[in-house]
Amino acid sequence: MIATIYTVVSSGKERSRLSRELKNQKAQGSSITKSARNAHQIGQELMRDNERKTKLIDVLMMETEKLSKEVKNLEEKRGIFTIEIRKFLPGAVVSAKKGNVPGDKSGAEIREKAIIAKIERLRLAIQNISRRELLDRFGKGPYKVEIMLDFPPSAGDGPDKFVIELASIDDMPHSVHTFLEQVHLGLWNGCSFFRNAPHVMQATPRSYYKNSGQNMENPFIDSGYYHVSFQEYSPNHPHKANTIGFSGRPGGPDFYINMWDNSKPHGPGGQKHYDLPTEAEPCFGTIVEGLDAVERMKNQPTNKQSFHRFKEVIGIKFAKILM
Repeated sequence: MIATIYTVVSSGKERSRLSRELKNQKAQGSSITKSARNAHQIGQELMRDNERKTKLIDVLMMETEKLSKEVKNLEEKRGIFTIEIRKFLPGAVVSAKKGNVPGDKSGAEIREKAIIAKIERLRLAIQNISRRELLDRFGKGPYKVEIMLDFPPSAGDGPDKFVIELASIDDMPHSVHTFLEQVHLGLWNGCSFFRNAPHVMQATPRSYYKNSGQNMENPFIDSGYYHVSFQEYSPNHPHKANTIGFSGRPGGPDFYINMWDNSKPHGPGGQKHYDLPTEAEPCFGTIVEGLDAVERMKNQPTNKQSFHRFKEVIGIKFAKILM
């Protein structure tokens, strides 16, 4: 039996080189491990910071809702007070707007002013938080979002996307932040445009023919970005034609395209049937590309007996932030 032995003989220089390489690799490995630990620590700190911010926003939202109810109750009491004064003091001049008799410093009026001031401070706090979140996550802007549409087969071929340029974060930080987070989390992917009113064309968290039956609303609720915390509005961004607004009170998650100038009906005081009719719906963006795709949507058949719902809803294949 013959045994063959292979012996590798290295020179002193080669052994030194290999030894140096081994040390360098160990040093690099140690550095990578340290960097990974630092990254993990930073990630944990960011998660805790986001949790704190989320809790703060939740508290602010609850406080705003509570204060809004108080304002509504005060308005109702003020109306009753005005009627009673008119009954017993028919000669007195009563201000229905202020709810008091000249010369009388109404405690209700003072309390109402204090509540309104507190609500305004809460709104400013939410806007400041939203502005910081926008800058931290998405950069300085301006921000643009592309909406890729998925028309039903019966619509044939044609333009299928449009681009929204979002409003200034100096004017509409909370609404812009809410919408960008929805897009960033992919919440609008698989949703649909379901009606052409025809003054607005409205999108909603509902499935379309390619994902029929899928619950598109729960992910919005779970994300914490189901709607805005308050009816943010800026006169610098009125509801002109081809702008984007949040629907409802509070606004969202549904958004709509203003098909014509809705500055009055959707601006301050334009929606009288809500509890606080002086509020407005947030207008937070303008379509800057793809109006031909919007026109194509407009021409799809609707059912007038169902408030102009599309006979076949138009899918949102995806929405993405353009960087």
